[in-house]
Amino acid sequence: MPRRLGPPFMLAVALFLAGAASVAVAQDEYSVLGLSAAPDAYVGEIEVDFGRDFELYVILAGPGAAAPLPWDFSSVTWAVLQSCCGGSAAFLVDTELSAGTMVHEGDPVLGVQTTATDCFRSDVILIATLGFTWTYEPNGPFYLGAAAMTPVEICGEPRQFLAGSSVRITPLGITPAEDRSWGAVKALFR
Repeated sequence: MPRRLGPPFMLAVALFLAGAASVAVAQDEYSVLGLSAAPDAYVGEIEVDFGRDFELYVILAGPGAAAPLPWDFSSVTWAVLQSCCGGSAAFLVDTELSAGTMVHEGDPVLGVQTTATDCFRSDVILIATLGFTWTYEPNGPFYLGAAAMTPVEICGEPRQFLAGSSVRITPLGITPAEDRSWGAVKALFR
């Protein structure tokens, strides 16, 4: 017989959803936590020679990833969005978390809590530098991304949800697969 969830649990879920909805309703523009091809601005595309390791950056940027951050940063939990089951031609192999004004706990694939030692504001905040290596030869461009797993904690203001961002990786020096008919493919095995 399935176990029923009691009223205290249902009340807790309803209060959580109401709190999340009130944060979302109060917010009209979304700042961004995500990957960028540059450490000091959002750059959404990069060309990389296939076989050469490359770096991407986890950044916090203002609304639309184009405006400066409009608030003082306190804390956020974030993660790199890796594809499962061979869906991404590149894999995270190296992480350098920004030091100085921030403390980090966790792993970028599972989630990192980044907390400012003192609240601060900057146009763009560099959170981490990530190194990627190739796992297989792709047949064309693909995306890598990062996103906040929690609303961002802001000093003296309500928490806010963040948008994510990805980077389009265009591999150079690859040989794209040829289109062939089924008959041509069968002929290769005769």
